[in-house]
Amino acid sequence: MKKSPNRFTMGKSYILDRYISIYIGGKPMLDLEKIVAHNKEFLATTKDTVAAQKLTSKPSKKLAIVSCMDTRLVAMMEEALGYKRGEVIEIKTAGNGVTAPLDNVVQSLLVAHYGMGVEDVLIVGHENCGMIDFNATEFIKKMEGEGISSEAIRMIEFGLIEWMDRFCVSEDNVKFTLDRLRNHPLFPKTVHFYGGMIDPNTGAFKVVEVD
Repeated sequence: MKKSPNRFTMGKSYILDRYISIYIGGKPMLDLEKIVAHNKEFLATTKDTVAAQKLTSKPSKKLAIVSCMDTRLVAMMEEALGYKRGEVIEIKTAGNGVTAPLDNVVQSLLVAHYGMGVEDVLIVGHENCGMIDFNATEFIKKMEGEGISSEAIRMIEFGLIEWMDRFCVSEDNVKFTLDRLRNHPLFPKTVHFYGGMIDPNTGAFKVVEVD
């Protein structure tokens, strides 16, 4: 009996189809050639390897940082807070919050603690967060405008409203997330949760505590 082809057995044909699929109108969505070229330069000039630094997947500071996916925080936040590669786990998400008892942030933190020995968790919000400019109604209209079906939207509409329309003040969101995690039944009391706010322009940091 002839087996059906799958992505593991289709070989070069599958890879070629996947490569072609990233093109729209003959133009690539992402300049992969530029990325590959830069990577070759990086490999040729970088001697500070993981082995040389004796790094592992476990954070040496036993700390996980939950922060927003804002572009202004990329590379800057670690330097502003005094952490280097291999010292902390970083979890980035839109709005740096917890939206459900077992959402992606909670799942990642469970792995961080039970699998990687994390004992401290720092929730970092930031000023001028783009999430403040969004609301569920406008978001849904954009989804409809890009061809998302009403059936698909109905599946997530309630959760989208509860999450997106609750986000009004960045610092309040940090406090809400802190309170939710500190009282989460899946984390033992040996895990400590902290909050803070960072300025995405200057890197200035301040501690945030639940009232």
